[in-house]
Amino acid sequence: MPYRDLREFLSAVDRIGELRTVGGADWNLEIGTISELMYERQGPALVFDDIEGYPHGYRVLTNAMDSLRRTLLALDLPLDLDVKSALDAYQERMHGYRPTPPVEVSRGPVLENVFRGREINLWKFPTPKWHELDGGRYIGTGCVVIMRDPDTGQVNFGTYRVMIQDETSLGLYITPNHTGAIIERKYWAKGEVCPVAVAFGEEPILFAGASPFLGQKLGMGKYDLVGYVRGEPVEVIREEVTGLPIPATAEIVVAGTIASPAVEARDEGPFGEWTGYYASGTRPEPVIHVEALYHRNDPIILGMPPVRHARTPSHFALPTQERNQQDRLQRAGLEDVLDVCRLAVPGITVVQIKQRYPGHAMRVGLAASGEYMGRFVVVVDEDINPRDPYDVLWAIGTRCDPATTLTILNHCPSSALDPRIPPDRKKAGDLTSSRAIIDACKPYEWSVDFPKTNTASQDLRAKVLERWASLF
Repeated sequence: MPYRDLREFLSAVDRIGELRTVGGADWNLEIGTISELMYERQGPALVFDDIEGYPHGYRVLTNAMDSLRRTLLALDLPLDLDVKSALDAYQERMHGYRPTPPVEVSRGPVLENVFRGREINLWKFPTPKWHELDGGRYIGTGCVVIMRDPDTGQVNFGTYRVMIQDETSLGLYITPNHTGAIIERKYWAKGEVCPVAVAFGEEPILFAGASPFLGQKLGMGKYDLVGYVRGEPVEVIREEVTGLPIPATAEIVVAGTIASPAVEARDEGPFGEWTGYYASGTRPEPVIHVEALYHRNDPIILGMPPVRHARTPSHFALPTQERNQQDRLQRAGLEDVLDVCRLAVPGITVVQIKQRYPGHAMRVGLAASGEYMGRFVVVVDEDINPRDPYDVLWAIGTRCDPATTLTILNHCPSSALDPRIPPDRKKAGDLTSSRAIIDACKPYEWSVDFPKTNTASQDLRAKVLERWASLF
């Protein structure tokens, strides 16, 4: 059963005992720090109300999907599934994918309050300053940025960071190789401004669709995908200023235009990003000029502030991106890819395979090296648990020969968010980095002669576990 909006999802989270309301916190660092500490402790979702300097009912939600149960709830999957079973269930659902286009409606809760021109004041919302060194207050961390490709007419939305500049202007940062940035440049090349709408509070499945979490493929419509996953079309309203379809049940939506940075750009950042660093600094970035503001009564900002060591960039407890990559490698004709684990985000991807021929591990490593902002790809045998860092390090330490099974790739695409690219290269626009493929598999050519491990066999382990079940 799909949730019509963020509020229905919150009610469901409350019913399973994973929601807590926090009253009286300050938007200046307190909300961000409390959220970070709760994430580290794997605690409940948090609704901040009665925020210092703001009316009762103007709220901020954080940690919305940072537990497995809350993620399963958002995806309408049974709450008793473990991670592997949940991934299997989601993958089975996606194998039957068929586009479910949005349905246009004339009214919706987002239109409860409508402001134009000088009536607009973006400071009316309790936008947090999330991290101590942030260069401003970021209303857009769990947002959905909606654009239309001027060439194909397809509507796209993504999650990009959005900072309040003043009452009617927002700073927008998009990594240059992301779809939103490509769409912007298409308008600017024609000498036009780019129409845009941004939702700052939406049901979590819409936010998931804006990130790579749902596993969308090139050319797949985002609204069509979300409609399929939720089992019911998304209701949208045609926004008057831009003509873009906006979620009818969103909490807050702004609409306006983005001029080319050659026409106008303002300093944006720094921001403590999902990499765990302030890597992109402060630089001139495009500006959204807001021409219309819509919000519900007692609006809620959906906050997804990045934290260090997040399991995934969006903190989701269900690593569907890994299963999506495994599926992609298999579709590319790579045999016996058993599992994929992003052991560190960003930076380290581990791929488990059953070796079939000489060069199999390298072929898989090359295919997996395209991971966004990846640094290392480690390929391991079927007897190595790719989700256990100690097992992976043991395989590297005993099966990898640095002189012959470590391969360096140069000039791979990266991002301004990459903390390892030197400042002078970033300034020159060189956003590339190297990648390493670590073949930590037994050498295929003499694997039968490779020393045996001292681990009990699977059959013996199963017999002992059965006989001594009470011990375990």
